[in-house]
Amino acid sequence: MEKKILSLPTNERKIYAQVLMFLNFMLNLSDQERGVLAQIIKLNNDYETLSPDKRAKFILSTDMRKEMCEELDISIAHFAVVLSSIKKKTFLGTHQILDDKNVIHPYLMFKPDEEGFRIEVDFNKVEETEEVIEPPKKQEVIESTDEKETPSEVKEKPLVKSGAEDTYTEGQDFDIKISQVQ
Repeated sequence: MEKKILSLPTNERKIYAQVLMFLNFMLNLSDQERGVLAQIIKLNNDYETLSPDKRAKFILSTDMRKEMCEELDISIAHFAVVLSSIKKKTFLGTHQILDDKNVIHPYLMFKPDEEGFRIEVDFNKVEETEEVIEPPKKQEVIESTDEKETPSEVKEKPLVKSGAEDTYTEGQDFDIKISQVQ
C-alpha cells in the first residue's frame, strides 16, 4: 500500500474548519454549516470538563450562540437556520451529526494538540457494479433574512456500493481512522 503524508499549515482558530472540510465527503455540509459545526466542536473541547449533556446545553445557550455568531459574523436568526439544517444531517448514511440532545457524534469529536492532528484514510477496493445512482445535487446555500423564516429542506446525498469513477460509496466500503499525532 502506498502511503502519502500531507502536512498542512494550520492554527487553533482554523483547524476545526479544515478537518471538517477534509471530512466533508462524508458530511455533505455547506460552508456555513461547517463553520457553525467547527465552532461547536471547538467549544465542546474547551468545556470538556462538563458532562456531554450539560456541555451541549451550555454550548447552545443564548450567550454562547451570540459569541459564535460574532465569531462567524452571522445573525442569531441565521445561526438558528444553519443549526436546524445541521441537526437534519447524517454522515456515512446513518449517523446523526447532532443527536436529539445536541450532543456531537463521537466520530466528530476530535481534539488537536500542540503537535497538530492526524487523519488516516484507508481506501479499500470494492467490486464495481453496474448500478448507477445519480450524483447528489448541489447543496442550497442557507439564507435567512427574517427571524420567522424556517430552513429549507436540504436533500441528503444518495450512497451507492460502487468503486466506479464519479459514483459515491457507502461508509462500509472504506475505513477512516482519526487519531491524534503522538
